[in-house]
Amino acid sequence: MVWLMNGTTKIASDVIGSSPGTAWHVEAAADFNGDGKADILWQNDNGQATVWLMQGLTFLSSVNVGANPGPTWHVKGSEDFNGDGKADILWQYDSGQAMVWLMNGTTVLSTSNVGANPGSPWHVTSNDHTAATSISSILADTSIDPSSGAHASPIDQPFLFDGHLIF
Repeated sequence: MVWLMNGTTKIASDVIGSSPGTAWHVEAAADFNGDGKADILWQNDNGQATVWLMQGLTFLSSVNVGANPGPTWHVKGSEDFNGDGKADILWQYDSGQAMVWLMNGTTVLSTSNVGANPGSPWHVTSNDHTAATSISSILADTSIDPSSGAHASPIDQPFLFDGHLIF
């Protein structure tokens, strides 16, 4: 079910497409084709990413995105990282390594590891999407201090970027 919103007011809603099955999970809504409307990024349990291109509440098409990276890579978000007006994909490997796929629509232009691998206890999370901010900062959190291995309170370490993550 998708709700079209105007601020906090629902202006329309509808069930879109057919169920892709329980192995598929919605990971992000972002504008992949540059039409100014959100598309839906899915990831299968096997790792494959797929984008549903949308026109408001109308499903246009489904496109597999890139080669399947496998079940150890997880979509963490989608944002226009390179400023071309189209969504890109932020991934994280089970080891902790972050990677960005720069996209042109549903075509992968390039892939790049982002920063040094902080280790498997660290997980990419993002701030809330609002009109004023989107994925403008990335937070890594863990309950293990990676330098000493000691148990610690959860740590939030922001990694700010403007087109790039900064570690």
